[in-house]
Amino acid sequence: MNFSEMKDQAINGVKWYFNRNWNRDDVMNMDEISDELHSTLKVYLSLFCAMLSITCGSTLQWISIAGGKYAVLSYVADLILLYLTPPERVNTRIIISMLTAYSFGSSVGFIFNYLFKVEQRFVLRLLVGITIGTGNLLYQAITTKDRREIYTGCLKYCVVIVFSIITFFLLETDTTLRMIVMHSVLILFMGYLVIYSQEILYDADFGDIDYVNCTFNVFFHFPGIMIHATRLYLQGEQQEEN
Repeated sequence: MNFSEMKDQAINGVKWYFNRNWNRDDVMNMDEISDELHSTLKVYLSLFCAMLSITCGSTLQWISIAGGKYAVLSYVADLILLYLTPPERVNTRIIISMLTAYSFGSSVGFIFNYLFKVEQRFVLRLLVGITIGTGNLLYQAITTKDRREIYTGCLKYCVVIVFSIITFFLLETDTTLRMIVMHSVLILFMGYLVIYSQEILYDADFGDIDYVNCTFNVFFHFPGIMIHATRLYLQGEQQEEN
């Protein structure tokens, strides 16, 4: 393979990453979820378990029981092992994914402190917020098939986050700005989960869903999905103006 072919493959890979198959109508679809598609939202169970593992790992790092440079190496090793495990070994992949999530949680504080000088306690609070938000979304997805009710549950959680931001603002502490940024990231992530839910339901129409892959794609595909959603929104605004 020459350099030109490698360059073309890299460009096509980038285009594939940022170009999703769904359009604006798919995102705005609020029809009731069918029984067959509703089962695919069980992906949030694996996501919740992964977030719980990440939070546990981060908590143990915070109290200096686990974590550090070796946790980063363990995380990389677990990712490689997960990649090498055949898709048909579902239970094994789920166990490895939980170990991977735990290793990531044990190392994420070290990584954020090294790159962004963010204290571990702020990282832990963010992870706890995401875990609670994911649990809330899982509960909504289990109890109803109405997309509006599921996403309204996310909206209510975001309202609670806004009120907590106001509380920290009134306290006028030195950490207010960091807490506002942290809660804003949390609200953005909850909005992203709503869009990601629509992508899961869209993909489920074309075949089975790999729960382990979907769990990790929540994080790995975040930039591509958000950029694609923003592009669809801007295109829709232009069409309305014309």
